[in-house]
Amino acid sequence: MALRDLLGPSAPGTHILNTDWGKSFTETRNLSTESAQSFTLNSYQINKIKLDVRQAAEKITKQIAKRDLLFEQRDAEIVKSAAATQALDLNEKVQRLLQLTSDFARQQAKSRIEEIVTSALSVVFGKDYKFQLSLEVRANRPEVDYWLESEGIVTQLKPPDYDRGGGVADVVSLALRLAVAELSEVKGPLFLDEIGKHVSAEYAPNVAYFLKEYSQKFGRQMILITHNEALAEIGDVSFAVSQINGKSVVKTV
Repeated sequence: MALRDLLGPSAPGTHILNTDWGKSFTETRNLSTESAQSFTLNSYQINKIKLDVRQAAEKITKQIAKRDLLFEQRDAEIVKSAAATQALDLNEKVQRLLQLTSDFARQQAKSRIEEIVTSALSVVFGKDYKFQLSLEVRANRPEVDYWLESEGIVTQLKPPDYDRGGGVADVVSLALRLAVAELSEVKGPLFLDEIGKHVSAEYAPNVAYFLKEYSQKFGRQMILITHNEALAEIGDVSFAVSQINGKSVVKTV
């Protein structure tokens, strides 16, 4: 059989290969095209995944940076808190120390005042007197009460008693002034006007003796103005002032 017969009739100048081989070639070409399209899609997906992974990694990196910053801030706050706690603890200790020091100073002053007043009463009256102070806080203010014990009897002394005078109150008032002067570290001589004027004549020499001993013990110069001869006699130098014909005359006695 001739090749023309195999090919069949055709238009002049036109030759078509109509065989199974041609069909297979066409199908193979179509499959190759589909495979190429499939490969292109998979590459896109891979690139998309890569992009997503990169973005996720960047996000994680940012979150880690934020976490590290928060840790640093937390550590800094812990250090600040520890420093503040130490400062607060130190401040409380200082305040406590100041309070204790203040209490100690008050107790020292209290004991010193009690000692001076008790000594004055014992020297002047020759009895077993004991003067005591009680410190109280009333309406957020420190206040003091005066108590006098003699022969087992305790009585409270009030400031108005000093204004009205009286032997014991007069001596207590004098001793309190001397004690406050010493504790306040008052410098220079003490000027005392008509001290012990309510003390009876029987005990006036004892008042003079007490002042003399006090002056020598504390090295304190005292200038007394008095009508009491017993007090005038204790001075290293005494001046008598009298008025003659309307004039003041001063002489040494």
